[in-house]
Amino acid sequence: MNSVEQLSSFLARVTSDVALTTTHVGVCTALVVAWIDGGFVNPFNISRSQLMSASKIKSTATYHKIIADLIALNYLQYKPSYHPAKGSQVLIL
Repeated sequence: MNSVEQLSSFLARVTSDVALTTTHVGVCTALVVAWIDGGFVNPFNISRSQLMSASKIKSTATYHKIIADLIALNYLQYKPSYHPAKGSQVLIL
């Protein structure tokens, strides 16, 4: 599957999933923007602070809950790096 097909499939899943809240959609949107900006390289790295800022999340507890939900719902794989400059590795499924 090429990048555009994968993007289209991912967005179709996100927009049709009733289990997702607006916060989930905000994080997914921020992830998609980072993915596109990085030339559709999958996996890609992004820092928690970048993702929280782009998705308008203020609470780290909310951030971790949303990431855990997206992992459990099989939207992404996430490898935390614990290095703020390097960022965590995200694989959009």
